[in-house]
Amino acid sequence: MIKIGSATNRGIKRKDSPNQDSVEVVMPSLFNRHPPLLIVADGMGGYEGGAIASKLVIESLKEWYLKAKLQVDYCDVLRQGVLAAHHAILEKSQQSEELAKMGSTVVAAVLQPRSLCLCNVGDSRAYIINAREIRQVSYDHSFVGEQLRLGLITAEEAQNHPRRNILTQSLSAQRGEINPYLTRIDLEQEDIVLLCSDGLWGPVPESQIQSIALELDPQSAADRLVEMANDNEGPDNISVIVARQ
Repeated sequence: MIKIGSATNRGIKRKDSPNQDSVEVVMPSLFNRHPPLLIVADGMGGYEGGAIASKLVIESLKEWYLKAKLQVDYCDVLRQGVLAAHHAILEKSQQSEELAKMGSTVVAAVLQPRSLCLCNVGDSRAYIINAREIRQVSYDHSFVGEQLRLGLITAEEAQNHPRRNILTQSLSAQRGEINPYLTRIDLEQEDIVLLCSDGLWGPVPESQIQSIALELDPQSAADRLVEMANDNEGPDNISVIVARQ
């Protein structure tokens, strides 16, 4: 039986502003025979625009997922749903000047018994966690991510790089086309799946994320990780989903 916990928070330094993050967990039910769907979206482009954008991502992807046929290729469903979300943002941005720069990241996963379908755009992340390791399985569409993959900077330099917030891809009114990252990952029985916005992985070291995910049940882990990001005075909204089979 899959246990899933989730949490989102404005963050200690943005407590007087709207939360631009959105999270969603879609579980199987009488009217939904699909496996669990997990989504984290991190909005940008001004407080109002960012909050609207991240909610649009959740709504569009969820709607696309629930309309899909059973036993489909869920990686393709995620890709099509993310493209639909991007289109929704493009349309919404044309309604007013205040929304002209709205955008969002997204990381979404479909949990099947022995595998994971994953799709992401931007720098919200997905990890596989077990007693041996914590392993990032998403792809950072960011300037720092590109520099790190090219070997031009170290992981330590990336953590505090002055351009770490510059995205090379996002669901944005400023981008005509996107190319979502897609992957399918085999899961072992002890694997924990964690999705989060940069409000978590920025302030909280991966070793601590691993430790908390292993020690606590999923909901307690999600709550504690948000607390840790705030304890470390993280500058951003914080969102996390933890899933354990």
